[in-house]
This record gives sequence, C-alpha cells and structure tokens, in this order.
Amino acid sequence: MGYRVEYQQVKKARGGEKRTSRLAALTVLCLFLFLLLVNGFWPRGAEALRDLLLPGDAAVTVAALEDLALELRTGEELSSALENFCRKVVSEAELGSD
Repeated sequence: MGYRVEYQQVKKARGGEKRTSRLAALTVLCLFLFLLLVNGFWPRGAEALRDLLLPGDAAVTVAALEDLALELRTGEELSSALENFCRKVVSEAELGSD
C-alpha cells in the first residue's frame, strides 16, 4: 500500500521591508525629538552638540557640507565624498589650532 505526501506551497513572509523602514523612521523621529528638547531646555548640552556636529569654525564646516552635497549630486561615491568632507574639516581644524 503506497501513499503520497502533498505539501502546500510555502508563502514568503512579507512586511520585512516595512518593519525596517518603520524602525528607521522611528529612530530619526526620536533623534529629532532629542535634539529639539536639548536645544530648548539644556543650553550647555546644545552647545556641546553644536561643537560635536560642527567642529572648529562653523563656516568651514558648512562650506565642507555644501561641497559634500555637490559631490553627491554629481554622482560621487558616498565613501569618497565623506572622506573628502572629513579631510577638509580636519585640515581646517588643524590649521586653526596652530
């Protein structure tokens, strides 16, 4: 007496991409809320964050950020554009500290 096992087709679980994008959005939202609260209620913390995010002369960092955006718009690789950005900021910080 023979028998045959028939399996039903396995459906792939969907929604993995949705969870990842929700996590990223929630992370960005929490970071934005944190920065907003620090800026509004903790002046010394806001100054520390400003020094961390914009090291050295703020004008130099802003100019380097504009160059970074321009490089990314022209199709430069992210790693190369970030490397150039960091080099500009660090070199200006070293020149300013001499």
